[in-house]
Amino acid sequence: MANRISSRSDAFLNDAPLPTLLVFAVPIVLGNIFQQLYNIVDAMVVGRILGDLPLSGISVASPVMDILYALILGGSIGVGVLVGQLCGAGDWERLKRVHATALLGGIGLTLLLSLAGFLFTERILIAQGTDAAVVAQAMRYLRVILAGLSFCFLYNYYASLLRSYGNSRTPFFVLLASSVLHALLDVLLCGFARLGIYGVACSTVFCQLFSTVWLMVYTEKKVPPLRLMRAELRFDARLGRMILGYAWAAALQQAVVMLGRFLIQGMLTPLGSTSVTGYNMALRAEQFLFCFSQGISAAMVVGLSQNLGHGSYERVRRFYYTGVAAETVLFAALGTAVRLLSPQILALFSGNAEVIAAGTRYIGTMSYFYLFAFYGEIIQSFFRGIGRLRLTMFASLFQVLLRVVLSVFLIPAWGIGGVCASVVTGWALLVVIEGAYSLRVAGNL
Repeated sequence: MANRISSRSDAFLNDAPLPTLLVFAVPIVLGNIFQQLYNIVDAMVVGRILGDLPLSGISVASPVMDILYALILGGSIGVGVLVGQLCGAGDWERLKRVHATALLGGIGLTLLLSLAGFLFTERILIAQGTDAAVVAQAMRYLRVILAGLSFCFLYNYYASLLRSYGNSRTPFFVLLASSVLHALLDVLLCGFARLGIYGVACSTVFCQLFSTVWLMVYTEKKVPPLRLMRAELRFDARLGRMILGYAWAAALQQAVVMLGRFLIQGMLTPLGSTSVTGYNMALRAEQFLFCFSQGISAAMVVGLSQNLGHGSYERVRRFYYTGVAAETVLFAALGTAVRLLSPQILALFSGNAEVIAAGTRYIGTMSYFYLFAFYGEIIQSFFRGIGRLRLTMFASLFQVLLRVVLSVFLIPAWGIGGVCASVVTGWALLVVIEGAYSLRVAGNL
């Protein structure tokens, strides 16, 4: 098994970029889709079985979860870039030390995130002016999620580890099984056992635990370079500082985007709960759309990091240009589909006409401009792949600050249309400024 995984990893160093990207990206895209189905199924079950109040609760809870998950996912991405470079260089001894240090440090930081969530989340939701009944529903859900946040970290960490090593299939199969189990448990616990929103949260945490155990056992048994003996499970402070240099910027880069959405949600509160719910349901559909773009970019990051570690700079450029072309084709297909089908997509989450109309106003308008989002994703992934993680973090921070500032002025005048204008402006500036710089950096490698 280990030899087969190594041969797939070697494809990034030897085979043509386009087929290599596509073969590696397909399991990631499918995995991203099933990851989104976790939240989509939650929303569908809550909206259809429990009604509008619990749906509003899970809608308000979503940005909080997104921020926490983004920190965890971003940190895992940052570590994955370093792991990819070490795989490309064939430095297996150092890879194990990085693995042990990142694993122990990540668990510790995740526990701190959980504690912060318990202490501050309810106060933040109340400060936003969210209705007390909605806050109560959101906190019933979030307390269970926060209690199991370590399983979320372990799953994402091991999935990122395996992908950086060259294996995107196993994380997908694990997520596929977990998603099916999640949907069944949602219906069982929420519908038949009548646990309400608690049942949905328990289903999510249990499936994260299920995925974590599967990936950890697989890694220990089937991937010798990533297998940790008890004596090797030590935290190296020097390596910890280096890993943190990769992880913190990627984590913040992911989190600031979600934080921007959270702040914008607060600005939409005066428009009413149906507008907030419709906007958040539209974001769920949007995240589903981005699964395809993020799959291509995640595959490209592995290709870039491995070839950079191997010293193959021409192949780094070829992977980047191929990724840009692939994102263009994706936009043409997916942007058209969203424009034509946005009301039907929103109707999956709620039968409330006002919620559907609010969500359609956002995603229907944005369908014209997702090209900027897709190009921004591939540009950011280029810099992540070559280890320029701080640059991507500062670019995202600038974009989100601009988006929030514009929203302050545009939402009172244009409502959800103001959100669209703010987001598109941020995307477009990132593509123009950072895109031009990325071409310069790629040409000088």
